[in-house]
Amino acid sequence: MDEKQDTIRDDHANEGDHKVNFLDYVSILVKWRKFIAINFVVVTLGAVIISLLLPKWYKATASILPPKDQGLFSSLGVAGSVLKGLAPNQRIGGLGQKTGTYNFLAILKSRSAMEAVVRKFDLMNEYDVSDSSMEKALEELQDNVSFEVQDDDNITVEVLDKSPQRVAEIANYFVEQLNTISNQLGTREARNNREFIEKRIGESKDELRRTEDALKAYQEKSGVMVAPEQNSSSISAIAEMYGMKAKKEVELAILRRTVTGENAMIRQLEVELSELNKKLGTFPQVGLESFRLYRDAAIQQKVVEYLIPLYEQAKIDEQKDTPVILVLDKAVPPERKFKPKRSIIVISSGLSALLLSLVAAFLVERVHQFRHIDPSRFQMISRLFHWRSEITER
Repeated sequence: MDEKQDTIRDDHANEGDHKVNFLDYVSILVKWRKFIAINFVVVTLGAVIISLLLPKWYKATASILPPKDQGLFSSLGVAGSVLKGLAPNQRIGGLGQKTGTYNFLAILKSRSAMEAVVRKFDLMNEYDVSDSSMEKALEELQDNVSFEVQDDDNITVEVLDKSPQRVAEIANYFVEQLNTISNQLGTREARNNREFIEKRIGESKDELRRTEDALKAYQEKSGVMVAPEQNSSSISAIAEMYGMKAKKEVELAILRRTVTGENAMIRQLEVELSELNKKLGTFPQVGLESFRLYRDAAIQQKVVEYLIPLYEQAKIDEQKDTPVILVLDKAVPPERKFKPKRSIIVISSGLSALLLSLVAAFLVERVHQFRHIDPSRFQMISRLFHWRSEITER
């Protein structure tokens, strides 16, 4: 009995002797100092060598502003004002006419722009793309470019490349592509608008011709000359309203083709057209045949007068070939590399090696300590791991 109690006291004494304190930490560091130092030095030197072997990457940035000129939209009255004031998250057409910053982002990210850059600078060879795959080259390029909208609504084009001269040229070429594609889309939109207005004017002119012929035939048949002077003010007012109606119908048609989804200005134009139709409905639709024919001729004449300026502006926009974007800052070749950050690589590698070496040293010492405190349990755990290892090998 006494011997058993002495054994228990000896075990408690041994456990107390192996409680870890500050001096134990110091002794472990001293014991494993060579291992820790060698690992730190080797890994740090390796990081230095690797960082020196890594290729240098440069970054260039170009900054652009949306244009002020609205082209045809500035001539569309209410519709033009809404196209100027649309929020950035609204998608509208007429990309060549400054129709939203986010449309410029869509152009920059488009496959057309990306492929043009790949071909211009032979990036398949520069990126060492196997089997000359355009898809792989585009993926590499997408990883090396970024387009961001800043707080002042300007767009920045950031490009990474291994050549300081080429990286600036790529950034500036993206801006050129944005202008080229925007001009193409703007010209296409202006042509569609011109064709639409041209068709509307043609219909009005045909109607005017028919009305004038009918009026002439009536006068020749009846021998009665129309004397519109007595009612010139009322005829002028009616014609003015019909002309306004035709113009708003054109505005609404262009807006519906330009704006996607619900828009407050579409509803506003629909309300205005409804009010115009109500007012026009109040005018008498019957009367002397000669007066009616003269009135219809005056109306069609006024409609043509309202549409002609829109048509002329659409023709001008179709022929435009001027830059639609404003370059705020042109990209210039950078003087310093952007990456790799050699100091960060070396410091982080050295600290990681130091930390892992310390963990390994303390872990080994802890295993040794456990083996000394409870040899039987340590042997049992060792046999268990050995048994599992044999099962795994089998």
